[in-house]
Amino acid sequence: MESRVNYTAVGVFVILFGVCLVAFAFWLGKHNQDDAQYRRYKVFITESVSGLAPEAAVKFHGVDVGKVESIQINPKNSEEVELTLKIKKSTPIKTDSRALLKFYGITGLAFIEIAGGSKSAPLLSEDDDAIAIIPSSPSLIQRLDESLSNVASKLSKTLDHADRLFSDQNVENVSQSLEHLRSLTAQIDDYQVQIKQLLAQSIVLENNASRSLSMMKDAAGNVKNTSANFNTLIQTKMTSTLQSLETTSKESHALIKKLETNLERGDYDLRTLSATGEINTLLEQTRSLTTEMETTLRSLRESPSDLLFKKSTPKPGPGE
Repeated sequence: MESRVNYTAVGVFVILFGVCLVAFAFWLGKHNQDDAQYRRYKVFITESVSGLAPEAAVKFHGVDVGKVESIQINPKNSEEVELTLKIKKSTPIKTDSRALLKFYGITGLAFIEIAGGSKSAPLLSEDDDAIAIIPSSPSLIQRLDESLSNVASKLSKTLDHADRLFSDQNVENVSQSLEHLRSLTAQIDDYQVQIKQLLAQSIVLENNASRSLSMMKDAAGNVKNTSANFNTLIQTKMTSTLQSLETTSKESHALIKKLETNLERGDYDLRTLSATGEINTLLEQTRSLTTEMETTLRSLRESPSDLLFKKSTPKPGPGE
């Protein structure tokens, strides 16, 4: 009886072992079949991957396309986390695709999202000796952290500047400035009547100045015309006067020549003429005429306007 029980137990064990072996072989074959449908990629992330665990989902535009196979520190760079992704071969991973860390709502569980990948970009191919690497982008949490850090830094600087700006001394200075401004405003209010009067006077003065300028312009035109007429008249009078003087000088010269000729011919007796005083009178008149002519010419050269106006009297020089 005891032998039969032992044989039965052994038989049951052998049967169960064979079933498990077949199941394992079947699972192993299916596993290898699954591996043939996937491709592995590397992703290097510099931020914390807290909440991300192996077997976490990998999504492409929100669609499950694989899972995270392994997570470890990059042996070549301790500042990076090396992720190995197992993604379906049918997934179009492009050269401009980016991998970033995302989280499921408020649960804290993380997954990898493949974003980007334009239609015209080529597919990311594997090297013969190495797994293809998908570039990473900072997650929303990291971007917010960096932005908040920058905002906090700028806010701290702003508060420091505000503290210096609103110091007690500056507040006192502003108060004094406002007090001075109030006093100045009160003074301006007191001078409003005078300011209005000054404005009215300035308007009247401007009108008077405009009229004066117009009158000066007319007077300048009249002076210009008068000057032109005066120059014409001076030139005419001088020309006629000089011509008269020239004629008189020629007649006097001819008379003297005629007297010299008559005297040389003996037409006159010098002794008789001298006795009667006629020749002396003639010479005196000639001399006076010559002197007057010289004086007149000199006066015209010095002051041509004496032809129309009263003769100017030259000022005596020093010592005269």
